[in-house]
Amino acid sequence: MERTLGWPRRVERAFWRNFTLDLTTAAGVGVTLALVGSILPSVARKEGLDPIGLAALGAAPFLANLLSGFAGRIGPQSHRQTGLIRASGAALLLVLLVTSAPAVLILAALGFWLSLSISAPFQLRLWGAMYPSRLRGRVVGAVGTSRAAAAAVAALVAGVLADRVGGTTVIGFGALIGAVTAVAYLGFRVPPTAPAPRFSPRDAVRILQDRPVLRRIVLAQGLYGGGLIAAAPLYALVFIDRLGMSLTQVGVVGILGAGATTLSYYAWGAAADRFGPIRLLRIGSVLGLSSLLVVAVAPSVVVLWPAIVVAGVAGAAIDLGINMTLSDETTLETRAMSLAGWNTVTGARGLAAPFVAGGLVQFGVLDVTSALVLCAVVAASGVVLFTRVAGARTGRLTTDTSVVRLPAASVEPA
Repeated sequence: MERTLGWPRRVERAFWRNFTLDLTTAAGVGVTLALVGSILPSVARKEGLDPIGLAALGAAPFLANLLSGFAGRIGPQSHRQTGLIRASGAALLLVLLVTSAPAVLILAALGFWLSLSISAPFQLRLWGAMYPSRLRGRVVGAVGTSRAAAAAVAALVAGVLADRVGGTTVIGFGALIGAVTAVAYLGFRVPPTAPAPRFSPRDAVRILQDRPVLRRIVLAQGLYGGGLIAAAPLYALVFIDRLGMSLTQVGVVGILGAGATTLSYYAWGAAADRFGPIRLLRIGSVLGLSSLLVVAVAPSVVVLWPAIVVAGVAGAAIDLGINMTLSDETTLETRAMSLAGWNTVTGARGLAAPFVAGGLVQFGVLDVTSALVLCAVVAASGVVLFTRVAGARTGRLTTDTSVVRLPAASVEPA
């Protein structure tokens, strides 16, 4: 992004202050995400967690998403409350320093995911209040880059240290980093806005139903994402059982995925600003499906690694595409509600999906490879539906909030 934005000095200082703090909080989230997402499942498997237990661990973020439908009632209403909730969620992982019992692993992960899900709707509203839409794709892309870069570093360090000092010790240290960096939310300078509206889960879901573009994307992502979510718990079986990987090698997988996301996130953000987010969803879903198919049949880590890189690139495109589409299709007042509705719908899907594939393997109906291929078939139907979505913003450059007051000459026409 250009260093000089041509705004009044006070507004420009606030922008860069918020942007810097956003990068800091994102880095903390990236560290904890890397450890909970890539190291924790493998630690749990080494602790003896069976496929159904791994499915429960994989379902934790989606149960949290489902519960985030209540964000309009119990979620944060300020940036300070957002920081407190996220710090508390990261701190819950410190319990793993005391015990690594399977039930504790799952509950601690659920608490962490819930802290992110319950605060994410207000985070989207914060971005709408703090950043003009002509820069939002690049801002969110840069924030995603910070998160992914921190995740890559965390995966590298954690993979090496986990085999030496223990996986739960490493996760506890990462949790401390996440809790400390969440304090950066206290330093945000947010322009005064109307209070975030209170809403119920039903109100949040209705926002998606009332907007045709969002309704079609929910269906496409429901199938595409459902296939990937169902497959996710089986990855630990591929890593540990089929390929016999050490925790250091699992850490390398996390590095590759996070590194690919880091390098692609900002580019995807610039593409979203120029071409609109629907194109990101189409390309990202094709890449994600390709990665899943390769993992399903990977005979060695040499084949696995490129697939993980592709998955990282795809994940950045999908994540950014969804956030930008929700921003484009809603007003500032309804934006938090739309993300809460999205989380509720995808949470219900994600809560069941891991148990389907995990159960088929657990009870001997399918082997791991066949179950992953079945997941890919489901994901492919979502890829097809993404190609049929039309009508979202293409290059529209409007500011959706009056709280960032720019000089008249610098405000783009609606």
